[in-house]
Amino acid sequence: MKCEMTGLLGGTFDPPHYGHLILAMEALFRYELQKVLLVPSRFPPHKPGRTVTPFRHRFRMVQLAAGGAPELEAADLEPAEGPSWTVNLLRNLTGQGLEICFIMGMDSLEELHTWKDPATIAKLSRMVAGTRPGFSPDAAPADLRASVETFSIPEVHISSSQLRRRFAEGLNTRYLLPDTVRDYIRENDLYARREGGR
Repeated sequence: MKCEMTGLLGGTFDPPHYGHLILAMEALFRYELQKVLLVPSRFPPHKPGRTVTPFRHRFRMVQLAAGGAPELEAADLEPAEGPSWTVNLLRNLTGQGLEICFIMGMDSLEELHTWKDPATIAKLSRMVAGTRPGFSPDAAPADLRASVETFSIPEVHISSSQLRRRFAEGLNTRYLLPDTVRDYIRENDLYARREGGR
């Protein structure tokens, strides 16, 4: 019987790449979710001191990245003002009657103790984390680790920060993110792509 839960994968998505999509799809199949909402953080509270690409661009890139999979949906669910706290988003969604499977990467699991009210996040959702090379579930505090299920995903060594550097240096980014997203980045020169970049 198909699970009635909806997956939720949030993030800065600056830019979204195949690592994000693989994580979302593996969680969807592993936990038999109805669909996975990809939710860009409008004002990422965990990115102090770093300039983040404007939300409208990041949301459009997520729309383009999700466009090839009917199981994925780009969702604009963050408040128009103030920090984008996950616990508030989950309260809103569960208040609408949704059962949420909250999907994380291992890097998020390691930082979970720094989030606002992680214990309530665990109560409001089924928390799952896809493994990622170089990260270990043991790095998370034991009380939080016990609330999170881990699952294996294919190993891909892609990060958004790496992609931003590649675009800025004019290096090849093919096969690391969907072509629709690559084209959008190039058309809007989002990461200061140098002349001759591919």
